[in-house]
Amino acid sequence: GGGAPAPAGGAAASADQPKFVDAYETLFDEEIKTFIGAAAAIKGCAELEIDSMATTFYSEIGKVMKMAGACKKPDQKALMEIMKPVTQLFPKAENASMKRGKCMNHAIAWKEMLAMVNFLFVPKPRGYAEEAFTQPDMYLNKILTAAKKQEGDEKTKNQAFVKAAKAVGVGLKDYIKQYHAAEVSWNKKGVDAKSWTPGGAPAAGGAPPPPPGMAPPPMNLGPPPVVEASSSAPTKAAPGGMAAVFAQINKGSSQCESAAAGGATAAFKLKKVTKEMKKAMKKEPALKPKESKKKPKKAVAAPKKKVKPPSCEFRQGTWWVENQVEDKEVNNVELKHNVYIYNANRCTITIPGKIKSITMDKCTRAKVIFDQVISTFEVVGCDACKVFCQKQVPSVAIDKSKGTQVNFSVEAAQFPPDIVTSNISETNIVLPGANPDGDPPSDPIEIPLPEQYITKITGQNGIWETDTTMVTHGG
Repeated sequence: GGGAPAPAGGAAASADQPKFVDAYETLFDEEIKTFIGAAAAIKGCAELEIDSMATTFYSEIGKVMKMAGACKKPDQKALMEIMKPVTQLFPKAENASMKRGKCMNHAIAWKEMLAMVNFLFVPKPRGYAEEAFTQPDMYLNKILTAAKKQEGDEKTKNQAFVKAAKAVGVGLKDYIKQYHAAEVSWNKKGVDAKSWTPGGAPAAGGAPPPPPGMAPPPMNLGPPPVVEASSSAPTKAAPGGMAAVFAQINKGSSQCESAAAGGATAAFKLKKVTKEMKKAMKKEPALKPKESKKKPKKAVAAPKKKVKPPSCEFRQGTWWVENQVEDKEVNNVELKHNVYIYNANRCTITIPGKIKSITMDKCTRAKVIFDQVISTFEVVGCDACKVFCQKQVPSVAIDKSKGTQVNFSVEAAQFPPDIVTSNISETNIVLPGANPDGDPPSDPIEIPLPEQYITKITGQNGIWETDTTMVTHGG
């Protein structure tokens, strides 16, 4: 990626544009350009096009800010159409975040940064921005943790990426809080957003300019050519539309009824089947028209999905445990190692000893049993998976998963972890009962993690506060 362009409307903005337009352009020049440059400086990020995506993303928001200063608020459908260049970035960012490599956390952090665009659509942008700007922090902190072991340019560039990304989040949050707290500040006396262009509003009464890439209609065309009258007598014009249809029907009907035409058989040139022909067909069955015996088509089987072979190998400090369908024990792990479990299906993965971190990604009905993790156990995009901690884990993160169950032994429960969740459902933690060593032992206690919240709004005169608490059911 090269240098980032200024947001639509650019530095050549008119002197009478609203303050919030100038403020966004300042944010773009001071913080956003720095982030784009930091992404471009890292080879892996540039290959994932994080810098070019960021340029498009923040430039399009700048275009909407300039539009808001000149236009009335469009309806939701029109605004979505205006934001099409931004919405097209979401699948691209999702694909980038799925590519494993040195910049995987950079790509996931960037994907989370895209959520800030929703301030254009939500009713209370201030409250949303104060929550959303921290979404990338988990992955940005992972980049910083990895940078501690790096040296030279690599370390400096990764630290600069994190610093710039956090500065953009804080800057955009503060900008929204100052200028668009209750809603985006559209111009109530402005023009229609559909006819607005960055160069200025169309003249009153004039037609809107053609869409980009389409030539304007030719001007000063002469009159249409004169058709000379024929010397023969004018014929009556044939009726058009349904009139022509009824005329044709009437024509055919008169032919059928006409004795001179020979009835319908003559009118439509059909062969008449005589009594002699019928008798001949009874005597000679071969003369009868043959019925076509079509063989039923065989149902085409759906193509089978390619099943990748299971693997477990150690590369660059990480054990990659992929596509497991049978129970597997990961041996020879060390304190500085990570374990990444991908696409495990209906099997148990056992990890003895002390290890740095464990990640489960896109696993289904899998179990992971481990002794001790010194950093984080992470569950991402999993379905109906179970985790068993035997000794200790300081932090558990669960994201985009359903049916997760995290079990703690008596020893592990003495050092309960912090549990960070987002986009979860049917998630429970299981802790020992009051007397687990009794005879009989007490049943373990299952605690559901909240997935619903209630937010109460207080305040008046543009000064609003929100108080969010989890929703509890029963008891």
